[in-house]
Amino acid sequence: MAQQLRRSSLLLDQVLTCCSGQSSIDVMTTSFFVLGDQLSVDVEPWPTLGLDTVIVMIESESLISQPRHLTRVALYLSAMRNFAEALREKNFVVDYRRAANFTQGLAEHQAQFRPTQIFMNAPRGRHARSLFSRLGVELLPDPFFLTDVESIRSRSKQPRTMEHFYRQQRQRLNVLMDGTEPVGGQWNYDAENREPLPRDGGEWPEPWSAALTADEVDLVATLEPSHPGANALYFWPRTRVQAIDQLRDAVTRIIPHFGPHEDAASLENWHLAHSRLSAALNLGLLHPAEVIEAVSRQFALGEIPLASAEGFLRQIIGWREWVYVLHHLRTREYSQLNHLGANNELPTSWQQMGHHEMRCLDGVVRHLNDYSWTHHIERLMVLANAATLAGVSPQAFTKWMIGAFVDGAEWVMEANVIGMGTFADGGATGTKPYIAGGNYLNKMTNFCKGCAFSPTIRTGETACPLTTLYWDFLIRNEAPLSRINRIAPQRKAALARPDRMEISAHAPHATRIILGATRVTVESSSPS
Repeated sequence: MAQQLRRSSLLLDQVLTCCSGQSSIDVMTTSFFVLGDQLSVDVEPWPTLGLDTVIVMIESESLISQPRHLTRVALYLSAMRNFAEALREKNFVVDYRRAANFTQGLAEHQAQFRPTQIFMNAPRGRHARSLFSRLGVELLPDPFFLTDVESIRSRSKQPRTMEHFYRQQRQRLNVLMDGTEPVGGQWNYDAENREPLPRDGGEWPEPWSAALTADEVDLVATLEPSHPGANALYFWPRTRVQAIDQLRDAVTRIIPHFGPHEDAASLENWHLAHSRLSAALNLGLLHPAEVIEAVSRQFALGEIPLASAEGFLRQIIGWREWVYVLHHLRTREYSQLNHLGANNELPTSWQQMGHHEMRCLDGVVRHLNDYSWTHHIERLMVLANAATLAGVSPQAFTKWMIGAFVDGAEWVMEANVIGMGTFADGGATGTKPYIAGGNYLNKMTNFCKGCAFSPTIRTGETACPLTTLYWDFLIRNEAPLSRINRIAPQRKAALARPDRMEISAHAPHATRIILGATRVTVESSSPS
């Protein structure tokens, strides 16, 4: 792991000290292009960049003008501007410009600086890699991950599931290992990490935050008229110093409490004991290697229980690396898969991040509006579950997730939504659809308390739409799900229900409640 990341410093100034004091060079010959999610000088090729290389950064109006969450847009712009200013303070020449799009921005840079070469670290997204390759930018290997995609592509036998991949990662990176065996004798501690929300709501550590600067306040003010969502910028790090501080805070105050209730959710509390490090990781302000090191060190000191350390690190070296690898092993056609033929429009209340009559959806969408973030259970078992059961288009849902979440990105959301969240790839990512009726949420959360709909009722005006549609989903998708062995008992139970016809008749009404729409599609579908 040490070979994959230059030892991270605590302060950006310390990282760049080697470059200060050098005289600037009048004629620049090469340019290094930095995207808004590559904000680190602790990775290659920064240790070898001299002051004769122009740093290029572009704010794309085509991206900024999209109806993305206010906090998401403000975070990227603030982090980019802070990074550029820190480079200038150490005498780097930074060509920071606003352009209609990246194509125009690079053309303007070339016209002004006439570099003999423009190079960059390969973008995370498949679409961006294709774009910059066409524009003649030389792509270096992506240094922000622990896994080499090409080494996996070249294997004769690739990992079949995330669990296989995760165990290989544990061994390869020597994370929580005792020789060739996992520490504690188990690969995962899911059985210990499925506690529901405490009856009294529980006590949770306050989330990390950092006050906004005057410039950031002004930035938010300029964005507010054209972007949905509330201002929660102060809950997310915009500099390397802040990201390091958030990591320190996470390993000392938050991650120790993560494991037992990681599958719980609360109407009143948006963060519970989740680290919220994903935004800093996705911006490049943190590297996964240093996160792993920090958590492993605290575990070794006895400050983080094994179940919490393992559950958290599985998200970093397992799922996060896995979806990144999958994104680049797959082609663009993958993003258009729709195995279940789901074509309903995204609920208006989700798009506008407004009120919903179901308390679970109302609470989660409110969390998203207020913070541009929800934790993984709210994403998977509330939003994605409702979208799947109500037949929402996986493409529309993916696009919305990318723009609404502060840690949203093409490479992140593709497998998370098309694969795991909506089962639109028919099982190429997950081994079963992640669907559940209202009873699951009633057990793990407090969303159902006080709701107008009962999680135990399948039909009628007070039936929970999730409960109705859970059984209807299993009934009407009999053919597409026939080979999914992990849900065979549930399918058998659904087809044997004495109220099967009543459930199917009530399904359109339940779908309309979720969608807030008058026109829906609930026909059976076949595999694509």
